[in-house]
Amino acid sequence: MSAFLELRYLSWLTAASTHFNRTFTLVAANDVLLDSSVVKYSPSDCQRPEVLNKNLVEGNILLCGYSFNFVVGTASIKKVSETAKSLGAIGFVLAVENVSPGTKFDPVPVSIPGILITEVSKSMDLIEYYNTSTSRDWTGRVKSFKATDADLLKPDILAPGSLIWAAWSPNGTDEANYVGEGFAMISGTSMAAPHIAGIAALVKQKHPHWSPAAIKSALMTTSTTLDRAENPLRAQQYSGSETVTLVTATPFDYGSGHVTPRAALDPGLIFDAAYEDYIGFLCTTPGN
Repeated sequence: MSAFLELRYLSWLTAASTHFNRTFTLVAANDVLLDSSVVKYSPSDCQRPEVLNKNLVEGNILLCGYSFNFVVGTASIKKVSETAKSLGAIGFVLAVENVSPGTKFDPVPVSIPGILITEVSKSMDLIEYYNTSTSRDWTGRVKSFKATDADLLKPDILAPGSLIWAAWSPNGTDEANYVGEGFAMISGTSMAAPHIAGIAALVKQKHPHWSPAAIKSALMTTSTTLDRAENPLRAQQYSGSETVTLVTATPFDYGSGHVTPRAALDPGLIFDAAYEDYIGFLCTTPGN
């Protein structure tokens, strides 16, 4: 799975892009140190290729950290580019984890594809994604840079689906009260699904080059687990006496949360997925 960021969070680094239809694995500099390396400098700065394992970096995207060293001039983006290129990386990502006084982000010519994530919150989102999708052993050493032990969570998302005034076939016989009517008050996933489809169409209209997976990501990552009164969402629960009560909902009720159309149009960080990602996901899902 690959992560993409809207350009307003990035500083331009002038180089050719990676291949549009390919995805690459993200590897953090701190996780590819040579065992024999004696680190006198911050390895996450990606200033010293000799302390990083080329076998683990080659063909991947190198994740580096933008530290205070870049502000004072002891580290440079150009050197990050040179380090990544010398190790055979496809490109690099430079994530700003803290903004220090005097920090400025100017366009920089680089020799391989690279981006600088200038907004701290977006950098942390990417780092969190990397950490949760990277498999480690009990010592903290990386076992695999690809996501493992996948599992399924359904539903994906929650949308309005209770007592929706919707089009109805006059010939329908499901509900005696609506026979011959053109509209009916209906509940269920058949009402929630059109809401999601319509919002997805609006997202596609604004971002015509986004894939279905990217649109799904935008919907899910911008959803909310609070209602309009800012209280936690609640779900119906049937008791032993078949009476319905409301209880605090869980992800098994709402998935990622209730869809938020306006936020979905401008999600910031999105996670895209291609054919190979789905195959990898299915192959690591228990029972497949």
